Amino acid sequence: MEAIVNKKLFIFSLIFLLVFMNIFSAKKQRKLEGVLNSFEILPSDREIGDFELETNGYVKLEQFKKYATKGKFSAQATFSIPADFLTTTEAAKVNTWVAAITMSINTLTKLKITDWSFFKKFAVDVYVPDNVTRNFYIKIVDASGKEFLAVREIKPGRNKLEVPLEEVKNARIDIANIVSFSLYLDTKKEEKDVVLYIDYIRLVP
Repeated sequence: MEAIVNKKLFIFSLIFLLVFMNIFSAKKQRKLEGVLNSFEILPSDREIGDFELETNGYVKLEQFKKYATKGKFSAQATFSIPADFLTTTEAAKVNTWVAAITMSINTLTKLKITDWSFFKKFAVDVYVPDNVTRNFYIKIVDASGKEFLAVREIKPGRNKLEVPLEEVKNARIDIANIVSFSLYLDTKKEEKDVVLYIDYIRLVP
């Protein structure tokens, strides 16, 4: 009888230890990885890929072999201007033109890490091929709909953009329950479509 009890206790202890190790390992893995998108996989019959994001037709995304900072590829993002959709008269009346790329829990290419409390920064790499300095916008949204907007200047060449998550938390955003982020330009004053190369969207431990 005592042997049976001891055996049950051993099995219970073993199960508890395995569950604890799995939880710890999962947390450690999330903390180590943190990659949200590196644009390595194209859509196919087998996989959705990394490009099924929400753009509402205002940004065209294509895989590109240069300017990658994680893996072999980056995303060539072509941001539209008002004249692509409106007449000259209509375009002149527009105050802003937000051309955005959004990754969320609802996009086909899903935001798989929603608890950002394990991380210190949100980061993305942007390559600017022309000689123009612009403002680049990063919007982070939590499950209650609260938004945090960061504006970062992007200069010609390589740009490593970071948003400290402590700032996001201090703005009363629930960083343990993030549902989407958006990357965008306001192209109202642009004369032609803007091409940027985006890669390695990540959370930094």
